[in-house]
Amino acid sequence: MGKTAKGKRKMRNLRRAGANQKQTQGQPPEWVIEMNNEIKEGLLCDSGKSWTVYRVPKSMRGIQKNAFLPKIISIGPFHNKDPGLRIMEEHKMRYLLRLLESGPRENGERVEDSAQQVPQVVKAIRLEDLAESMRMLEQKTRENYSEDLQIDSDELIQMMVIDGCFVLELLRLYFKFDNEEEVEDPIFTTRWMLRTLQRDLLKLENQLPFFVLEKLYELIRLVDDPPLVDLVVTFFDPLLPRKNIKGKLNPNEEFDHMLDVFRSTFLSSINERTKPAGWKQLQKLDNIPLVEERQLIHCVTELQEAGVRFKMREDLDLLDISFKDGMLKIPPLYIDDNTVPLFLNLVAYEQCDQDAKPFFTNFCMFFDSLINSHTDVGILHKNGIINHVLGSDKDVANLFNKLGREIVYDLDECYLSQQMMDVNDYCKQYFASKWHVWFTNLIRDYFSSPWTFLSLLAAIALLLLTTAQTFYAVYAYYFPKS
Repeated sequence: MGKTAKGKRKMRNLRRAGANQKQTQGQPPEWVIEMNNEIKEGLLCDSGKSWTVYRVPKSMRGIQKNAFLPKIISIGPFHNKDPGLRIMEEHKMRYLLRLLESGPRENGERVEDSAQQVPQVVKAIRLEDLAESMRMLEQKTRENYSEDLQIDSDELIQMMVIDGCFVLELLRLYFKFDNEEEVEDPIFTTRWMLRTLQRDLLKLENQLPFFVLEKLYELIRLVDDPPLVDLVVTFFDPLLPRKNIKGKLNPNEEFDHMLDVFRSTFLSSINERTKPAGWKQLQKLDNIPLVEERQLIHCVTELQEAGVRFKMREDLDLLDISFKDGMLKIPPLYIDDNTVPLFLNLVAYEQCDQDAKPFFTNFCMFFDSLINSHTDVGILHKNGIINHVLGSDKDVANLFNKLGREIVYDLDECYLSQQMMDVNDYCKQYFASKWHVWFTNLIRDYFSSPWTFLSLLAAIALLLLTTAQTFYAVYAYYFPKS
């Protein structure tokens, strides 16, 4: 019975194969045709593609999911259909109408009106011009996103115009607001909304390519408007305030998006003095085994035990860390609801983009090496290096340790290679001698505060008295008085 069933199945398979052979005789199978079409379309789409806007990897989302998702506004295509972000669509249209709103004009050009104080523009702003300029950039825009955009041409162009104009008008209004000019707008009079927008517009998945904003700004720019990059850094500066932030940008640099612009303000001093090839370069110069000492190998507690001192480095860029003569100088790091999402999105951008040097990745991995427990965080806080509002020092330690486990760390591109090597060499000398370890432990355990020192003195005094009492008791026993 079994042999009969197998024979029938074999005959059916032969007939099916013969039928397929007849259908495809003289031409390739249908799946081959479809695959060839896919390959041709793929090559066409990939030609000249340069991704700059990415989906955050799933591994990084587990660190802090809300750090990568916008809360109130969608910019660009990735979250365009999210129903929870529709609240800002009314404001987008309102800002677009503000830009297109007509004022006193002569021959199509807006003129200065002393009563209304309308700024001059080169020519009237027409929605048709904005749409046409975005149509010219449509293919280039699609190529800048890391996944195929399932959006038709008109919908994408509409999104580019509406989202781009909203961002530009928001930046211009904030520039006035920052210069203490009165801005009567619901976004600026609602306390929570402006700060939430600042955070949302720095999310990696919530970006428009910067050339889109530049082209729109070229069409709507007023005569007295500042450069676009100045508007961007002014808008985001409250998230991590610094002095002379505008002077930290190279005006000739090309940027991927607003996140890239803000990131570049941290890199001016680092770019000037970093070596081109981290640990590989050090290995050539100092004959260091590449497998050993490829990162900081001691945490804060151990470094302090080895005699390393910590000092807050003021008036310098956040990433500018130095080590000299046993002193590790680190700029102050503020960890709060603004900085945590910012750092995580900067690291995500560096993880995804091959042209973005991993400065913030190196910075976070350096702190991951420094911090193993809440005790390490406490020491850094005591020295003014870390200040946070996360609830406890343990939460800060968990954040860095979790980040360190989820990101890919390229040691050959580490700008802190020299500093880590110097710290490791300094600690080697200490841990090579047991006497150094014992003496440091004595100082740490018994001379760290007046109370421990007094306790030590009391213990010594008690020991001396006990010894003296024992001596006299024994002496009296063997040499009694006559």
